[in-house]
Amino acid sequence: TAPLTGGDQTQNVCPGGTPSTLTATATVPAGHTLVWYTLPTGGSAIASPTQSSVGSVTYYAAARNTSSGCESATRTAVVLTISSVPAASASAGGALSFCQGANVILTAGAGSAYIWNKDGVAISGAGSQSYTATATGSYTVTVTTGTCTSTSSPINVIVNALPAADVTASGATSICSGGNVMLSASAGSSWLWSNGATTQSITVTTPGNYSVTVTNAGGCTAVSSATAVTVNPSLIATITAAPYRNLFPGLSTTLTANVNPPGNYNYVWFKNGVAVPGAASSTLSGIDYGDIGSYTVTVTNATGMACSNTSAAFAVSDSATAKMFIYPSPNRGTFNVVYYAPAPDTKYTLSIYDSKGARAYVRAYTLSSSYQQMNVDMQRNGKGVYRVALSDKTGKAVAVGSVVIE
Repeated sequence: TAPLTGGDQTQNVCPGGTPSTLTATATVPAGHTLVWYTLPTGGSAIASPTQSSVGSVTYYAAARNTSSGCESATRTAVVLTISSVPAASASAGGALSFCQGANVILTAGAGSAYIWNKDGVAISGAGSQSYTATATGSYTVTVTTGTCTSTSSPINVIVNALPAADVTASGATSICSGGNVMLSASAGSSWLWSNGATTQSITVTTPGNYSVTVTNAGGCTAVSSATAVTVNPSLIATITAAPYRNLFPGLSTTLTANVNPPGNYNYVWFKNGVAVPGAASSTLSGIDYGDIGSYTVTVTNATGMACSNTSAAFAVSDSATAKMFIYPSPNRGTFNVVYYAPAPDTKYTLSIYDSKGARAYVRAYTLSSSYQQMNVDMQRNGKGVYRVALSDKTGKAVAVGSVVIE
């Protein structure tokens, strides 16, 4: 009869441990001895059925009758196994250096229980075979397999900070047509604006929403919020005159500022480059021959962005006429005579005669402007109607009129 096996034996050797010796066992009936072989049949008997190193071996036990020396026809197999439990290990499922907001999955080798550690401190709730790392640190895993426990080598994870992605405007982001505003991004190693520009600052002249992608030295990127730039439409100011643009004494006109597009504006009028006092409306009225000159008007938005425009110069000129103007008439002996002088420094003689034809006044004048006043003082003369005659330097009469002194 074959021996009765003592059972297969196994032994797990923990990392760093030394195997103990396993010895195969079996029982035989009375009057028999136990004989061990390495083969199920045949072969030579061995003295010691043991295993003391990692691996597996099968021994075969036979029962030998002590009287007859006969062995059992069959042998009983006994398996001795010594296994080495692997040390804890961990691997990364991706790059160990990445930007904030990303992660890497760490996976431990096979085991029955796991504890993940960061910088030597157990991570609360991290008891699975895998752990998702999102922060910089040195990660290990303690793995339990049966009665064996070991800790892996560290895996160093580096999380690179994202750059700041801010946009600063040099001034108001609502600009006038033809103006600009500079937008500057926060520090970085490279920039990409929504309009395709790659400099840290851009000068904006067109409306739109502008954002920038900032990249730092670690290769991490961040996108700014959009900065809205609005461009107010161009103002175009022109001047018209009504009913006259060319004046002589006795005529007056009104200048009107015309603005496109229509709106609510402030006005400043200029004559020959000098602001006209009190002229702050869209019209400038009461322009007479004494106000002849070059006019401009500057218009500015009364609300919102203070966009402005200055008109082209508008000339109010004299109107040549052969008429002589005498005013006031009637008067009390002082009055003015005005006549159109075609050129500067033109000489004229003014002669005034009473009702009897006697000359009561004579004086030479040099006129430096087209309608320069010739002031007359006849307060010593009596009342009446006087004839006024104007002659040029050759003595030729060029204009006549009358004046009443009361």
